[in-house]
Amino acid sequence: MHQVARTAAWVVSAGISLVIAAGCQGTKPQPLAQSASTAAPKMAPSNYEFVAPGTVVVWRDLNSGDLFEEHVKQPNGRMMDSMIGSRRSYAFVPDPWADNENTKAADIEPLFPLEVGKQVTFKRNPPAGLATDVVKVVRTETLQLAMGPVDTYVIETRSEIPSDNWVGEATFWYAPSLKWQVQMVIKDNKGDDRRRQVVEIKQP
Repeated sequence: MHQVARTAAWVVSAGISLVIAAGCQGTKPQPLAQSASTAAPKMAPSNYEFVAPGTVVVWRDLNSGDLFEEHVKQPNGRMMDSMIGSRRSYAFVPDPWADNENTKAADIEPLFPLEVGKQVTFKRNPPAGLATDVVKVVRTETLQLAMGPVDTYVIETRSEIPSDNWVGEATFWYAPSLKWQVQMVIKDNKGDDRRRQVVEIKQP
């Protein structure tokens, strides 16, 4: 099983999400946010900053329709640190499988500041076996969200553990103006399937 390999995933399954809106369960799957413009926005390089500690990010699970809260803590360098319900979310974003237990901070550092075309490839050593991760900044995109249009960097990660026959893929939409990722998709070949979108950011 790959639960250990995915310990650093910064979001949790819908089954342990903290629902915060009555009547939102049981909704049919919802689509990802569409681009608000056919033209890619021109964006300055971004260092992938984080919102202030104490910020509450409200997410919608696009597979279930449920809402849940992410409570942001003090980051550790490039590692975000937050709580979703009773579960800690701790990783080198935008790679949801990379944390300080199996990743060297220097390996992901060349990705920053974010610019389209940048890419890093590095090895990790999770308990499931040696992993190879490739993280790419593939494009910029203006998403039309409930809070309005937001310019984002789109970052894709592919992770493989050949000895365990595991492959995971993730896409994150990071919004420099909001200092947080506003949409994400995480899937692997073992049944993981997460699609999330931010609906509100509550400042501390």
